[in-house]
Amino acid sequence: MKGEARLALAGFQQSAVDALIGTLGRITQLHEANPSRRRAVALQSGVALLQAPTGSGKTLMLGRTLEAMRGALPNKTVWFWFAPYSGLVSQTRAALVEQCGSLRMRDVYKDREASQTRDGDVFIQTWASVASRNKDARKVRRTSEHSLSLDDMLADLRDAGFYIGVVIDEAHLNFGASATAAAEFYLQGLKPDFTILATATPNDDKLEQFEKVAGIEVASRIVIDRAEVVTAGLNKRGLMLGILKFHADDLALIDLEQGTLQAGWSQHCLIRERLAERGIGVTPLMLIQVEDQAGGGEDPVARVKQKLKEIGVREETIAVHTSGEPDPEFHVLAYDPSKEVLIFKVAVATGFDAPRAWTLISVRPSRGKDFGLQIVGRVMRVHPAVRPFHGTDPLLDRGYVFLTDAELQEGLSAAVDELKAVRHSIELITDTLDVVQYGESPATMAPGVQFRSIPRPPPPPVDPQEREARLLAVIDAGFVLRDALHLPPAVQDKAIKTGEALAALGETPLFGRMEEQLRPYQAGTERTSLRNTRTYRLRTDLGIPKDLYQEVPLQPHEIANGLVQDIAREFCQSTDVTGELHRKRRNATLGLRDLFEQNTEEFRSIGLLMSNARIAEKAQHEFEFDNTIDPRDLQRALIAELRKRCEADGIEFDNSDLRRAVELAVMKYPDALKEARGVARGRRVALKPVPIPEHNSGRRASLRRAKAATACFLSG
Repeated sequence: MKGEARLALAGFQQSAVDALIGTLGRITQLHEANPSRRRAVALQSGVALLQAPTGSGKTLMLGRTLEAMRGALPNKTVWFWFAPYSGLVSQTRAALVEQCGSLRMRDVYKDREASQTRDGDVFIQTWASVASRNKDARKVRRTSEHSLSLDDMLADLRDAGFYIGVVIDEAHLNFGASATAAAEFYLQGLKPDFTILATATPNDDKLEQFEKVAGIEVASRIVIDRAEVVTAGLNKRGLMLGILKFHADDLALIDLEQGTLQAGWSQHCLIRERLAERGIGVTPLMLIQVEDQAGGGEDPVARVKQKLKEIGVREETIAVHTSGEPDPEFHVLAYDPSKEVLIFKVAVATGFDAPRAWTLISVRPSRGKDFGLQIVGRVMRVHPAVRPFHGTDPLLDRGYVFLTDAELQEGLSAAVDELKAVRHSIELITDTLDVVQYGESPATMAPGVQFRSIPRPPPPPVDPQEREARLLAVIDAGFVLRDALHLPPAVQDKAIKTGEALAALGETPLFGRMEEQLRPYQAGTERTSLRNTRTYRLRTDLGIPKDLYQEVPLQPHEIANGLVQDIAREFCQSTDVTGELHRKRRNATLGLRDLFEQNTEEFRSIGLLMSNARIAEKAQHEFEFDNTIDPRDLQRALIAELRKRCEADGIEFDNSDLRRAVELAVMKYPDALKEARGVARGRRVALKPVPIPEHNSGRRASLRRAKAATACFLSG
């Protein structure tokens, strides 16, 4: 808001301010009518809740309410405004100074002089700065020779007749682990006469916990419908959820996180171009939320920043916030037009104001209704410069969310349910999102999630007759028992009967439960076997050579002596490796579904940059087809050969392009690599003669098969 003129309140904002003023007036009347029950009135009737969507101007409405109360009450009032994070303290102070000039901002750290307090003074701080079980643990709770403690200042203000008012902004975030300490300070230290809670999240567990511990009741509720905020031009009309759909073969070649970043950046660029077309001097901002760094692990900020640079985002346009809490610089980044991307680790529910944010990408594995509701808030504000065009441009009238983890969409589903609890809130058509999840059974998947099973191969036959038929077919086709083992006929019959019996039992007789006495030759049967043996002589009249030639395996020094280089040359000659240099992207479909409107869905094709790391991992197997060749040497030879060809043809390249092209080529032409190896080996093959025997012996029963198998032998 810095540099803006004093804003006029929208209709719903003025109504909310009027309602709050009336509520505070009635509480004052109760205090005046029951001075002895001041504490009971404050706890039971002195708490009001302002519930409004993020981006609706809660800070403005609260500030104008406090302004209106100056001089309107019987006693002076001092306000203590609590923000959940230190960064929001600075943001709130700046907004109140800009839009509520009659309020004087005080600093609880430096200025605790009760005598200098005026009606309507506002102290802005976090609970963490004042709330502790041990009051001496906080400097502001200690009295020193230079200043009073906060507790002493509060006591002096009460003695001077001041009302104490408390504003708890982002009330759904202000409590949690410190709820007990905050409640103790609220009851014993502040003892407020008026309490105003402000939240974008209805029915929040943390807020309910604080109410229970502090023993307070929310007596008045001012609930603002999101539709009113949209109509006033303060909230975008829709929220689009981006879903990427890939071809099955491309999933292994694309880094999902990088693909999601690229999809979000492409949407960001479309918004930037549209703003320029309309002459709107606003640089859009893309927010990227990353996970916290695990101990000693990879820095997620550095990882995401590198992937952004790979998809073409200039480093000087990327801002990074890594502190545990938002600091003032963090919020200044939201207004710096030289920055188009803001990477941050803190929870997305910080309430920071970034009106030029249209796109949010989350790679953080977080879920829950707070996650979904606050995501909506970060990208649903409407920049003041865009309000004149509000409702006329669908691209600018929507926020965009991209998630790398399908399970993160559970948070958005929970947000849908939570928004339904708001009186007169926007009604969402669907309770669940159509998400794709893997590795779950229908029984364990979330309601509404479609389950697609993968067909499994049919189980082996359990019917004994079918198993027996298959077994006998194997025995007959391969001559396993009759010929390959050269069993005597009597033993063969027994073995076959044993196999048939085992097959009938559904068991395989090969190598299992065979009787030990089954041997190729038993005493008394050897002569019979010899009588069935016949000698065959080589037919020399057919022109058969005396020798055959056997290939001799290459020696290690022969492999190292240019073999891989020859393979590389043959492979590059027989395939279009240079064509793979231009394959940097794969087509995908980006679907954008509006979560606030029925049947509003858009699709467009997007070219996603392939992941060099994924390609290298998948291609590694293709280089390991021959255990006599070092796959690293082969890959280097292929890259060197491709570089030589590119230089000869004047093709521009870099090392990563060459490596990727080679890896894509070996995956695309796996047989060509093996064929190239055969050609290269053929140039180095060494042969040695192997004489053909002049005679061959075989059993009479095998004569027919012997003739069919070797036509070069004939009985003498």
